[in-house]
Amino acid sequence: MVSGPTGKELVNAGVKAAVDEACLPVKVFIGHCLALRTQCDYLLVPRLVSINKKDYICPKFMGLPEMTKQAVGKQPVLIWKSEKNCGLGSPQALPLALRQGFSARRIKKGLQKAEAAFRTYHRLLQQGLFPEEAENVLFGGTCRDREEKKRLIGLIGHPYCLYDPSINLGTIGLIQRYGFKVLAPEFFTPRQIEEELQVLAKPLFWTLSQRIFGTFRLLCKQRVEGIIYLSAFACGPEALIGELIKKEAKAIGLPLLQLDLDEHSGEAGLVTRIEAFIDLLQRKRRLSCV
Repeated sequence: MVSGPTGKELVNAGVKAAVDEACLPVKVFIGHCLALRTQCDYLLVPRLVSINKKDYICPKFMGLPEMTKQAVGKQPVLIWKSEKNCGLGSPQALPLALRQGFSARRIKKGLQKAEAAFRTYHRLLQQGLFPEEAENVLFGGTCRDREEKKRLIGLIGHPYCLYDPSINLGTIGLIQRYGFKVLAPEFFTPRQIEEELQVLAKPLFWTLSQRIFGTFRLLCKQRVEGIIYLSAFACGPEALIGELIKKEAKAIGLPLLQLDLDEHSGEAGLVTRIEAFIDLLQRKRRLSCV
């Protein structure tokens, strides 16, 4: 079972069940788990700790299984940490819900097929497709012809903030309607981002913060007119990376708009701020042509 699109009712349920200190994406995740609670026998919750050597995922995601357990009550929660810990080489070591009726060999084959689809999906993103378009192509559909736009604007932030329409309140579509081509972190390869991190005196320990900062520097080289940064309110790592990006943007004179998202964010206020930012870009462009 897969939960449906994020909506106001789902977000409100997650807000009520989560601790106050949790960021909006965690509250949304818990809302999705609550929506699935009556539809399935088990909830499979990943514990993401580290996906690259010597760097880590957000600490709130490390504690996500425990927060989910607290929120859903008696619903059984299966914690997926890694292939090694799930014991895919031994059917007896697999959690009951994962191995019931399936051999370890069949499960391994399914995971390999999923990994291949995941790699294809990321290749499509790096070709300039947004996640919804990439998913459509992946499942046999076609992508609409993309009109080439000369004006570029950057969009940075964590992927769950950038691409959930309910969280970002339609930001991508709004920017595109003003005639801009949007460039996002997923359009760049991990190697490109890693190269940009070499300028730092000390390494960033947070994987997603590395991607945001590396993308910011790549966008500067793409000569974007401005950058919009969608940030989750109460996100600890973003308190650091946000200041670093502001400092860099100010040093090179690049317009930057940082929007903090939480459950109280309203579409009208967000649209007003983005429109004002685009007006600033328009005035700056006119002055550069004088």
